[in-house]
Amino acid sequence: MMPAVQTTPTAPWINLDRIAAIYAQKMVTEAAAANNVETLERLVTKTLGVLQEQGVYAMMLFLFSRTGPEQSVAPSIRKHLFRLLRDEEEDHTLPGFDHAPPDNKEAAEALDFYTQHVLQRLDTLLLVRDLYEQTLIYARYGAKAAKPSDTQSPQAEQAAPPSPETS
Repeated sequence: MMPAVQTTPTAPWINLDRIAAIYAQKMVTEAAAANNVETLERLVTKTLGVLQEQGVYAMMLFLFSRTGPEQSVAPSIRKHLFRLLRDEEEDHTLPGFDHAPPDNKEAAEALDFYTQHVLQRLDTLLLVRDLYEQTLIYARYGAKAAKPSDTQSPQAEQAAPPSPETS
């Protein structure tokens, strides 16, 4: 597998779209293994809304505040969004995130990291926001695609033409 982050002696290049796709796939794979694809789709959609309307810090607060069925899926979303920035297992680190903690299980440590390293510089904040937005969009559509095909939404059933027997 080709690394998502390459550096050359002259200049680094990073395929951010590929990184977003990889981590979105990981979210969906974990949710599918735990039979939580519908919960993932629902929570990713809400998380995307919070990110777009309120920003990166509010999004992380939102993910740490989940209860009920969403509480079992939120850690996976947080983990993969965090690892987008630095992942020792995948052997990549985005520039400026060399000193990121290895995980974000503890809310205080994770929120402090975002305050000190992501929110401090506008260019970093905008990069992280855009990367997270793309990842969540991919995860949302990935979760939709991973749902069993035999479950139809109520809107699809209502939009279906009447059968010849009922006419």
